[in-house]
Amino acid sequence: MDQESPVLDTDTLRQHLMSTLPMQRIKALHAFELEPAAGAAPEHVAATSAAARFAARGIPFYSTRDDSYLAWVDKAVSLWKRVQDTASFTQVATTFSRTGVARHA
Repeated sequence: MDQESPVLDTDTLRQHLMSTLPMQRIKALHAFELEPAAGAAPEHVAATSAAARFAARGIPFYSTRDDSYLAWVDKAVSLWKRVQDTASFTQVATTFSRTGVARHA
């Protein structure tokens, strides 16, 4: 899970954060620290910034039975979904603006 192969969906992120292997959890959290693409929409920049701040705090004590850890995983997945949703919006908006359709509509 580096820049070449980021976590693609929220289910994969959750699986990695719940993994018994520490490196799986670390690599999943690292995906939050990747910089947004140049020219990204403000919504995407805000989402990635929030995710990076969340990741900067690190991984709490790992226990799949601990309510605090499970709440942390839920928060991570929620932030990741927001990042992914705004990335999708950015790609659609960029494609739309490049086509010139808006100028001709």
